Amino acid sequence: MKPLIALVGRPNVGKSTLFNRILRQKSAIVDSTPGVTRDRHISEGEWQGKEFLLMDTGGYNADADIISMAMLEQTMMAIREADIVIFLTDARAGLSYEDLELARLLQRTFNHKHLFFAVNKVETPQLTLDAESFISTGFTKPYFISAKDGSGVADMLDDILEALPSLEKNTGEEDSAIKLAVVGRPNVGKSSFVNALLGSNRLIVSNIPGTTRDAIDSRFGRKQQDFVLIDTAGLRKRTKIDAGIEYYSSLRTEKAIERCEVALVMLDAAPGIEKQDMKIINMAVERKKGALLLINKWDLIEKDSKTSKIYEENLRLNMGNLSYVPVLFISALTKKNLYRAIDTAKEISQNRSRKIATSVLNKFLEEALSQTHVSTKTGKELKIKYMTQINAPWPVFSFFCNDPLLVQNNFRKFLENKLREHFSLEGVPISMRFMQK
Repeated sequence: MKPLIALVGRPNVGKSTLFNRILRQKSAIVDSTPGVTRDRHISEGEWQGKEFLLMDTGGYNADADIISMAMLEQTMMAIREADIVIFLTDARAGLSYEDLELARLLQRTFNHKHLFFAVNKVETPQLTLDAESFISTGFTKPYFISAKDGSGVADMLDDILEALPSLEKNTGEEDSAIKLAVVGRPNVGKSSFVNALLGSNRLIVSNIPGTTRDAIDSRFGRKQQDFVLIDTAGLRKRTKIDAGIEYYSSLRTEKAIERCEVALVMLDAAPGIEKQDMKIINMAVERKKGALLLINKWDLIEKDSKTSKIYEENLRLNMGNLSYVPVLFISALTKKNLYRAIDTAKEISQNRSRKIATSVLNKFLEEALSQTHVSTKTGKELKIKYMTQINAPWPVFSFFCNDPLLVQNNFRKFLENKLREHFSLEGVPISMRFMQK
């Protein structure tokens, strides 16, 4: 198990900048607006050959509003879970009431773990002199660093790794966990879904749309299979993204879909499927990912024995060519069908990676061609000699024929439907290439 290092401190002291500096990447959202990072954001890091998990937290804030209280709870959970805590302050702002409160809190609750006190934004000789005042707090000996330009960070990391237990080097074995991106418009219940699965308040949940801004990974196991849930910020229409934070979060969501194998696209049952939902599904399909449509808050819908059937029929009419995507009715609140959703996602992942022998495919092709008359616009006969599957992360089939230009869309659709029906390729996109033989 990789040790966990948590970055804590009040909002806007530079935790996300330090997070990105240590990871040598732009992972956490960085903005001058206090409180941009709300949930705990965890990524894998490495320094001098040693691996660890680095956690960025939402910040300790004494304000009493709902979001701030939730952020405080997340910070406390981070402190309890971490092997090492980096307590970050701001040299330019000086020690604040929140800093001193958090310092006392850490001293009371973290005495059994390693604690590192860092003074950030020390970028000039004058600031170095000003930062000397932090020594007089008697808390711990501070590290004077600049997360922005990197000065002092390496020395601090060296000392942190000295305090860490010995770590095994990565063996290079491929991670067998199935990556699932939980995506959808704001406030459809994505974080509640993740929390219900994990059995803890892993993510901040509120009725304020857009609460989750970063894409956050959570790992869990079920039936001897590991999964990674990537919870994302709610996607909004681009015209409504009027601040940089929302724009970067939507890009993060797109990246989360790129990382996953199956996208769990969540809808609110009450309004049903909308144009933006279709865009999200298409985003997954365009990237050749598996997809599963989850209709959340089904417990709030008045229904009879035919409601779900009629609802699904209307969904599929709106989905058009994407009607191969499975639909599940769930409730994150009552946990209805939550584990069924995970089991279905596992089946979709297996469908996506399925390899079919060439001999089996050509027997299928022979039977499929015997069931249809292949017509062409020119009247010239289309002859398909054989087919095979190309090695790819999703099902890609090559058909060798006398003239690829003779292939019409209705025939492509016929073959795709037959492939899905015969080989159980539910929930995954199929690519078909017609090549001249």
